[in-house]
Amino acid sequence: MRPLTLVRLFCGLAALAWIYAVATDMRVFTGIDPEASSAKMATQLDSVLDRAMQDYSIAGVAAGALRDGEVIWSARRGQALADGTPVTGRTAFNLGSISKPATVWAVLTLARDGRIELDAPVQPYLTRFTLPEGEFDASGVTVRRLLQHVAGINVHGYGGYGSHEDQPADIVELSQTFEPLEIIREPGSQPRYSGGGYVLLQMMIEDVSGQGFDAYVREHVFAPLGMDDSGFVEADLPGRSAAFNYYRREIEDLRDVASAAAGVYMSGDDMEHFLLAHLDGGGVLSEAWLDQAFAPSEGSPAIGMSYTRLETPRGLLVGHGGNNSSWNARIYIRPETGDGFYFMTNATSGAQLDFDLSCTWLSAAREMPVDDVCEEALELTRQISLAAAITGVVAILVTYWLIAGIAAGRRKLSWPPRGRGPLRLTGRLVLSAFFTVAAAMSAWLFYTNSVMWRTEVIFIDEMPIDEFEHLLPAILAVLTGLALSFFSSPMRQAGPAAPDVRNR
Repeated sequence: MRPLTLVRLFCGLAALAWIYAVATDMRVFTGIDPEASSAKMATQLDSVLDRAMQDYSIAGVAAGALRDGEVIWSARRGQALADGTPVTGRTAFNLGSISKPATVWAVLTLARDGRIELDAPVQPYLTRFTLPEGEFDASGVTVRRLLQHVAGINVHGYGGYGSHEDQPADIVELSQTFEPLEIIREPGSQPRYSGGGYVLLQMMIEDVSGQGFDAYVREHVFAPLGMDDSGFVEADLPGRSAAFNYYRREIEDLRDVASAAAGVYMSGDDMEHFLLAHLDGGGVLSEAWLDQAFAPSEGSPAIGMSYTRLETPRGLLVGHGGNNSSWNARIYIRPETGDGFYFMTNATSGAQLDFDLSCTWLSAAREMPVDDVCEEALELTRQISLAAAITGVVAILVTYWLIAGIAAGRRKLSWPPRGRGPLRLTGRLVLSAFFTVAAAMSAWLFYTNSVMWRTEVIFIDEMPIDEFEHLLPAILAVLTGLALSFFSSPMRQAGPAAPDVRNR
């Protein structure tokens, strides 16, 4: 068999093997039978969590599930600190935007006590900040609309501050410096998720109560619910977890000045108290107040007072998600049946649990096949897997083209022009240098510990890491092959010999 035929056969088999590897390693979600026993549900959730922590290199997790108003599954896995200190029921995790439901409860206690009116404008309650005059009337910015994200306030979310950065002294300075708060949409017209609106609510709680935000929430919400390991001030939480990157190395936790929007820390045990309180108010709020928290907003039936709303065959399912730098969390609760779920994690790749673990529980809660529950997530993973398969085949074709050219004497791995002009040589070497740099940058981005998406911020936010593990080497192979192809020198083929006319 000719060498070139062997090369073709090898490349063809390599392409088939690559496609097979990508196809067989596509993500599959595990569903739960809604009629399964609580013990079986717990066993399945345990299995999914253990596999996910291994596959996605997640440092630490606290997770749990409720059924009929009782905790049926409670998992504490991995490490809370770099020295190997394990996650326990009292380990506090940052929950990102799940701070907003805690803020909702705090605001409702003020309304419960008659200190504010939910449908009153927020401005009279603010003593340190005035909404700027503009196109829209500030009187339309009511407390209820702020809670429901329909007040028209700007600023989707706030970033945390590292120890090396200049930090706002307080919430008022943050509202004036990060991005000045203003009304950018007619209040009540349509939903617009706004961390800025919750900053206004934080200022309102402090101004009305005369207490700091952390002190008020801990006294009026957390303490009555028995949540002793929760709060917004890191220094007051000795059991707080560290933050970790993809490689399970500790990284700097960022400080959130916008506490009401994204600054809460909560332990797994406390989260179970909090979710159970959503069933009957926990002695803090009456069911009438909870009904207002879960009621649809003016602009959309899919959102209440920050809670997402989803109708299921057995009743309304409300929830919220959160992520800050390396922290990721999710909660669900169905008040009518006492079913609930949560997870919280201290690792950048912990967002993957929102694919695997959340989808597993939701299949039972919504009484639907898991593929239907997580159709959007599955479609995303399939698209990335398809891109990985195509890119890998392209890499093999580029490799074949290069090897075949060398074997046939049409190319040579050297930079001299081999009879070609200097302009063509320069262009070829420039392209080779470009793809070499691109390949080196890709290797650094994908496979080192110094990149953002595996250290402090999820660059590919909440994307399926497993599928990218196929796409990334394929991209690197294509870039490397192109760099070598342009570096290889095209050989000028010899033409037919000129006739000898000397003796004619």
